[in-house]
Amino acid sequence: MKKEVYVMGEESRMVVKNFLQELRAAGCEPTVIRPEPETLQGLPDSPFQLIVCLEEKMDFRIIKDVADKQKKSGLSLYLIGSMGNLSLENEQFLKQLPCARFASYTIDMPVLTKLLESNASEKKRILVVDDEPILLRSVKGWLGDEFEVSLVNSGEMALEFLDMHPVDLVLLDYRMPTMDGPEVLRKIREDAHFQNLPVIFLTASNDKESVMSVMHLKPNGYLLKTMAPEEIKKAVRDFFGNRTFVFS
Repeated sequence: MKKEVYVMGEESRMVVKNFLQELRAAGCEPTVIRPEPETLQGLPDSPFQLIVCLEEKMDFRIIKDVADKQKKSGLSLYLIGSMGNLSLENEQFLKQLPCARFASYTIDMPVLTKLLESNASEKKRILVVDDEPILLRSVKGWLGDEFEVSLVNSGEMALEFLDMHPVDLVLLDYRMPTMDGPEVLRKIREDAHFQNLPVIFLTASNDKESVMSVMHLKPNGYLLKTMAPEEIKKAVRDFFGNRTFVFS
């Protein structure tokens, strides 16, 4: 099945032309549009995927127009390349923009296509890892209407599941027998296939020592089991709505 995506860029540029060829070879079906404000008006008001091919002389107002379109439509945004002589204000704007940002046109295409496939899913896929059956059932009840939720009750089963099934987020208990949460996260970060996989601890362990001991593994956040279900659901929803990835 082809992955449909809009690509905003000047097709006459060699780097853009080569990128489009790679994209098609990877099974994607790009619709190319020019980097002009008028072209955004004709794009869907429902969620879609947009790759913006940046260039040195691009008017930054285009990026702000894209950001406005993102708020209205919920589009998934990818920025490729760089712009020249950005002001501090504009650079800060880019850093806060929910998107996947690739610094150059030399892209790890499997990484990009995996993101495209993930964002094309109607529901985000969440793996919940906890050794407490009651907690697992509760989380599925809280999140199952909006997300595709899978459950496992050990760290070992989590790693086996990830080998066979793509997910968009792991909600991970901190303290579990046999293999605890930090050990699971360490193994995820050591695997080239999963090192960018978002992992949030859903735990009762919020003491400073526990938090600091896993900072080097770069978890994507902490949620407490004592939070109200609606607070947990909102935190997960906000996480997906505000994610920014930067790839060198």
